[in-house]
Amino acid sequence: MKNATPILVFLMLLLKLSWLSAQHVYSVHSHNDYEQQYPFWYAYTAGAGSIEADVILKEGTLFVAHSIDEISSENTFERLYLKPLQQLAGNGELRSLQLLVDIKTAAEETLQAVVASIYNYPTLLNAGKVSFVISGNRPDQATYADYPNFISFDLQDPDGLETVDRSKIAMVSLNYKDYSVWNGYGRMVKNDLEKVTEVVEKVHNAGIPIRFWGTPDTKTAWSSFAKLGIDLINTDKPAVAVQYLSKLIERTYTRTEPIPVYIPEYKHKADRRPDNIIVMIGDGNGLAQISSAMIANRGSLSLLNLRDIGFLKTASYDNLNTDSAAGATAIATGHKTNNRAIGVDPKGRLLEDLIEITTGKGFNTGIVTTDAIFGATPSAFFAHRKERDDTKGLTSDLVDSDLGFFIAGGKQEVEAIAKRFTTVTLEDLKFGSAVYLGENKAPSVKEGRGNVFPDAVKQALKTLKNAKKPFFLMIEGAQIDNGGHSNDIEKIVEEMLDFDQAVAEVLEFIDRNPNTLVIITADHETSGLGIAGGDLSEGTIQADFLTIDHTGIMVPIFAYGPGSSEFRGVYENNEVFDRIINTLKLNTK
Repeated sequence: MKNATPILVFLMLLLKLSWLSAQHVYSVHSHNDYEQQYPFWYAYTAGAGSIEADVILKEGTLFVAHSIDEISSENTFERLYLKPLQQLAGNGELRSLQLLVDIKTAAEETLQAVVASIYNYPTLLNAGKVSFVISGNRPDQATYADYPNFISFDLQDPDGLETVDRSKIAMVSLNYKDYSVWNGYGRMVKNDLEKVTEVVEKVHNAGIPIRFWGTPDTKTAWSSFAKLGIDLINTDKPAVAVQYLSKLIERTYTRTEPIPVYIPEYKHKADRRPDNIIVMIGDGNGLAQISSAMIANRGSLSLLNLRDIGFLKTASYDNLNTDSAAGATAIATGHKTNNRAIGVDPKGRLLEDLIEITTGKGFNTGIVTTDAIFGATPSAFFAHRKERDDTKGLTSDLVDSDLGFFIAGGKQEVEAIAKRFTTVTLEDLKFGSAVYLGENKAPSVKEGRGNVFPDAVKQALKTLKNAKKPFFLMIEGAQIDNGGHSNDIEKIVEEMLDFDQAVAEVLEFIDRNPNTLVIITADHETSGLGIAGGDLSEGTIQADFLTIDHTGIMVPIFAYGPGSSEFRGVYENNEVFDRIINTLKLNTK
C-alpha cells in the first residue's frame, strides 16, 4: 500500500464521477477483501455493498489477516478500513455500506477492541452510513443487546430464527458447500437447487438477508444467485461482479407474446431458374442474434423453417472485421473492398452492382430498408464512393442510379433526391417514387415503428409483381446492428423479430409466386452477443456482450425458392454475388 497514492487518487475520482449515478440492483460482498491489491478502495469504488475484513487482536492492536502467521505490521484494521471510511465521511462522500468484521481471535476481547477503535472515529460514526456486522467468533447471543447500536451480528445457522432478537441480526451467512456441489458452470442439479431455494426462503421468511460463503465465482453463478434472491453475492472479484450484475436486468429480456411464424410450403421446383431475386440483409445479424430472437419467440422463427443454409466468411479486403460498407459491397458486386468503401474496389475503381446488372437485363428494382437510403448497406447497391459518410456523393449517385424505387429513411435529403424520386405514401408506391420512413433512420421498434417494415416489404412485392417483369429487391433490417452497438438485447430481439416478420412476407410471396428466390444473410455480426441464460418457455433471454463493435464471426445464409441449394456451404461473402449471377444465368461479360 505504500505506493498506492496515484491509484487512490484515480479511484476517488472514479467514485465521484460514476458511483452516484450508478444503480445497483444486486449487492456484492467482497470476500476476504484485505487480500485485494488495494483493500477497501477497490471494492468500495467498484460499488460493493458489503466488504469483509478478518480481524486478529495481537498485543492490543487489531490486524487484518486470515491467521496470525499472515499478519503484516502495516495492515491494521484502522489503517485499511476505519481511516478511509472516516476520510469519505469527512468529505461528504460516504455511501451506505456494510463492513463485515470476521473475528479470528477471542470473541469478547476482540469485539471490545473493535468497538473501541470505531469510537475513535466520531465523524464516521456520526455519518451513520456504515453497518458494522460481527461474524466469525462472536460473544454469546444473549449479550448482543449489550453492544452499541452500530454493532450487529451475522448468524451462521438457519434454525431457530423465530426466537432470535432480530434487531441485532444483520444477516445469515451459510457455507454453500453444505447445500450444493455446483461449480458455477452450467446449472445446479435439481436436488441442490431445491436445497438452496429452501434455505433462502426460510431465512427470508424470517425477514433476514442471506449470504453464502465458499460459492463458485463465475458470471453464471452470480446471475443464478441473483435469480435465487441471495441478498449478498459472495465474490473475490468485486469490480467484475458489480459491473456484471448492475447490467443484468437491462441485459435480460422477456417477450410477453410470440409473433406468428410462417411455414413455407416448398411448392417451387428446386432445379428451375428463378425469374425474381430478393436479397435480405439483417445488419449485424449473426447466429446469436437469430438464436436470441428464437428463444424470445418460444423456440420458433419463420427464418428457421428454411432448409438450405450456409455460412459466410465476412472479412473485408483490409480488415478481419468488416463494416457494413465493405460487407454489403462484397454481396452487391462480388468484390472484397476496404472498410468504409461503397461500390469501389481497394484502388477506388468503380464496381458494377446487382441493381446495375439486373436493370441492364430488363429487371425492375427496389430497396426497402429501416436505415436511411444513403446508409452503407443500401448504398452499396447503387453508389460508388470511397467513403461511406459522403452523404452528398451517395445521394448524387442515387439520383443517377438505375434504382426503380425505395422505401427507407433519409427524408432529410429529400430535396436533392426529389430530382429523381417523387415522394409518395406507401399505398401509392410506384416506380420512380420514394416512401420515407424517417428523417434519418426509421424509428426503431422500441420507438413505436409498429408493422411499418413488413408492411413496406409487402407493398414493395405487390408493386413489383404488378409490373409483370422480373425483379431484384434488396431488403435490409438495419437496426439489429444498432442494438448490437448499444448492447441492447431488447432492441436486438425486437428488430430481429420484425425482420422475421418481413421474412414471413417474402416466404408467403414465394409460395404464391414460385419463380422467386430469396437469399437471407447478414453483412457482419455485431457485439459478439452471447446467450448467457434464459428460459425458452417464458421467452426470456439473458445476454452478454464481447464488444460494442463488429466482430469477425461468420454469419449464416439461408435461401428459399428455385436455385436455393446453390447457397449451401461455407464460403466468402463476395461469392454470394457469383452464385446469384449463376443461378439467374445472367451473362455479365
